[in-house]
Amino acid sequence: MQDISLPDVTFILVRPNYLGNIGSVARVLKNFGFERLRLVAPPRNYKDAEARKMAVGAFDILKKSEVYGSLGEALADISLAVGTTCAQQRDIVPLPLEEVIPKIRAAAGNKIAFVFGDERDGLKREELQRCHQVAMVRTVAEFPSLNVSQAVGIFAYELAKLTAAAPQPEVPLTTGAEDDELFNQITGLLDQVGFIRKYNREKINAELRSLYQRSHPTTRELDLLKGAIHKIDQKLRSDVVES
Repeated sequence: MQDISLPDVTFILVRPNYLGNIGSVARVLKNFGFERLRLVAPPRNYKDAEARKMAVGAFDILKKSEVYGSLGEALADISLAVGTTCAQQRDIVPLPLEEVIPKIRAAAGNKIAFVFGDERDGLKREELQRCHQVAMVRTVAEFPSLNVSQAVGIFAYELAKLTAAAPQPEVPLTTGAEDDELFNQITGLLDQVGFIRKYNREKINAELRSLYQRSHPTTRELDLLKGAIHKIDQKLRSDVVES
């Protein structure tokens, strides 16, 4: 099994509130050799003095960070997304980080992202459902929540143990954009047969996508699914015309 390539790893902060935390994340990423930071809906002044102060020595990471309007956009080119939570009051049960590590390593050669929510509420349920795996750091039950920069540091440290220079992909996995395209196709088909209604559209799509993402499909498997759905759609449309 190959090692993970540093350039293939991205850390994503969703709705970060505090500039100091954003800067601290940039610094800890540089500590472990990571350079890719994405911010979803950050404060407008996310590169201001407080962030620069906490990113001392790592302002280059902060300066070249990429900003997105939604998590879906930030995951468009990502093949394995690992969401994070402290597991309080969640109906999505996370795995301890050490149990997710083998799944991460199996994705070597593909683009991988680690997703962290805002400091107050963490990731929303629908955001966790966009992730292929949901992980947690084992902490005491009385005080489970970590500062976001501390959590990033723990994940970065563990991941750094798996990294190497630049391996070639073993098994190419699908990206977020490819999965979006597939589910637009699936939704159209389910609409056509009357399986989805307006009131349950988002819930059904989220549950089906969660099921699909847990299987970690390859690009070959995605092509097979898309081809099958296309043929079914063609058949349904031709039957309607004939009738």
